[in-house]
Amino acid sequence: MDDERLSKRSMDGDRGAFARLYDRYARRIYAYHYYRTFRREWAEDLTSQSFMKALEGIAGFDSSSGTFSAWLYGIARNCLVDHVRTIGRTVSLEAVPDDGWDLPDGVDFTVEIAERDAWERLKPFLAALGGNAREIIILRVWDGLAYAEIARITGKSEAACKMGYSRAIAALRDAMPLAVFVAFLMQRPGA
Repeated sequence: MDDERLSKRSMDGDRGAFARLYDRYARRIYAYHYYRTFRREWAEDLTSQSFMKALEGIAGFDSSSGTFSAWLYGIARNCLVDHVRTIGRTVSLEAVPDDGWDLPDGVDFTVEIAERDAWERLKPFLAALGGNAREIIILRVWDGLAYAEIARITGKSEAACKMGYSRAIAALRDAMPLAVFVAFLMQRPGA
């Protein structure tokens, strides 16, 4: 069943339909939070908050305004912003020490060793991108979102997202060895 049908059934009170949406998006929303905070505990809490807010607000979801995916990522982004405000500092790739880049262990969302090695090769190149470019790249490549969804999540125009993606991909292509660049485009960490 597609997201539109599941979200409609969820709006009508079908908790099973919402559980299927949760199953479909839990890993992706966890990865979204983890690759922005680099703290397993925060990512777990933020993922829980995101889905609780989605469940509480599902009656207000309007499919004519966008996809369920974009709506859910918007909630996740708002939870992250609230979290950053609460802790009183920004969390960015540049501010995270090298040991903060370790991938989570011991939870259902762990990444295989091969992916961990690939991540180690990718992280310096992603760290060199600006925060907005990095967010667009991650949403597009790893989360597989359409530009319209990315625009809705980030609050930018679709054209600005396309341009930001194009520029970031060009920068990565120029900076990365070809094998690492291809791995980056083919791989979704934690998926």
